[in-house]
Amino acid sequence: MHSKEFVYKVLATKKKAISLKSLSSELETPMPRLLQTLKQLEGDGLVEIKYSREITVRAKTLDDYTS
Repeated sequence: MHSKEFVYKVLATKKKAISLKSLSSELETPMPRLLQTLKQLEGDGLVEIKYSREITVRAKTLDDYTS
């Protein structure tokens, strides 16, 4: 399993929302395990998870807090 820091770094590099399914495939990590890590990052205020037809996630960056 990837560390929270690694998952955040991957998301921050993308600079846009990505589906949980795509991220799971890219990181070769099962979706339930990845979602657990993302929920921890969300609790830390580092990512935003949107639940709609499909779950999408994006990293919050300094720009989100300074604009």
